[in-house]
Amino acid sequence: MIEIKDYSFRYGKEWVLKDINMTIDRELVVITGKSGSGKSTLALSIAGFQKSTGEHTGEILFHGRNIDTFDLFELAPKIGIVQQDPESQICTMSVKDEIAFGLENLCYDKEKIEERIEWALSIVGGLYLQTRDTTSLSGGEKQKVAIASILAMKPEVIIFDEPTSNLDVETTKEIMQVITKIKKKADISAIVIEHKWKHIYKFADTLYEMNAGELKRIEKPPEIQYNGYNGLTPVLKNPLLELRNVHFSYDKKILENVNLTVNEKEIVGIMGANGSGKTSLLMCIMNFLQYTGDILLKGKSIKDKKTADIAKKIGIIFQNPNHQIFENTVYKEATFAPRNFGMDCSIDQLLKKSGLAKYENENPFKLSYGEKRRLNIISVLSYSPEILLLDEPFIGQDYQNVQEIMELLSDTTCVIVLHDPFIAHAFCNRIFQLKGGNLHEVQPTD
Repeated sequence: MIEIKDYSFRYGKEWVLKDINMTIDRELVVITGKSGSGKSTLALSIAGFQKSTGEHTGEILFHGRNIDTFDLFELAPKIGIVQQDPESQICTMSVKDEIAFGLENLCYDKEKIEERIEWALSIVGGLYLQTRDTTSLSGGEKQKVAIASILAMKPEVIIFDEPTSNLDVETTKEIMQVITKIKKKADISAIVIEHKWKHIYKFADTLYEMNAGELKRIEKPPEIQYNGYNGLTPVLKNPLLELRNVHFSYDKKILENVNLTVNEKEIVGIMGANGSGKTSLLMCIMNFLQYTGDILLKGKSIKDKKTADIAKKIGIIFQNPNHQIFENTVYKEATFAPRNFGMDCSIDQLLKKSGLAKYENENPFKLSYGEKRRLNIISVLSYSPEILLLDEPFIGQDYQNVQEIMELLSDTTCVIVLHDPFIAHAFCNRIFQLKGGNLHEVQPTD
């Protein structure tokens, strides 16, 4: 059982958590709240990671014993945490080694380890991943492996920090059903920290909202209504980007005969199951991958162009924000691309609109996951490319930040890979489903 009594925490001068009180006893608790409200800090505090990184008052008890009195090696098998960024949690080169890692450190025998690997992967619907290298996994597949590696140790408490951020809606429901099943079968406590509560709150035994470091229990989250602009401004049939019969495969077919026309000032959404090839489609457009067929920008083929030349016209925001940070201050990072392209830019307004102006002299790696994502976006917007490709830009973003990101992207041409149909239908002019290597339109232009 977890008991939190009048717990407050701060890194510097400002308190990140303020007088938190909560009891968790073999239940599934969902904690929602805006980015930066303190949810992840609370998760790390419960898991014992914060006792020497800042200052705290009050106490967190595990079975009546103060968390501060445990060594991490004692606590790790008992309280497992699945972090927000699955890539930061993966430390081996193969899926089986990754899931075995914790079990080997707990000195389980080989037979037991093999049994636990299979059990954990079956729980997350990932048995097909057993023989894969971790470097070949999609974002969603990495999420499944990260979850399985913690499940395999069967801790008493599991904390999931944004466990479905990289997952499509159906897999989100499956994972939440899995968490519910594990909680009941293993008689454990589960804490789920999530922005996407619209899809998960019904699974909770208890629902909390974190607001500026304060935690309160709520019965049901409020309805969310985006101020979308889909359909408000007619899109002119002025083709900007065209994909013609694009094929791509690794050891198996990924894209087959993909055709797509993106018009100027249009926002096109690309959805699909994890591992369906959405990221590969964007990589082909940037010429990171060798494909057959042709891709045209303003009627001219870019197939034989260098990626560096394509990037001046087509900006891309990668799925993992850490892969797109190169400088040691937020301001330098925001101006990195135009400086390298020899272009002038004015970044102050973008920093202000993105809520990052106050961090302009900070190291970008100190930002939250969601703040890093917004920095990625304005660093590309800074040089005004003709079209933007965004791979899961809403990971780590609460509903308000989704709205603000889309306002940043207004009046641009975008291809957005995303999982949430709620966002897609609010903001996209057209939506496509990538399935079996083919694109299928699921929402007409008008």
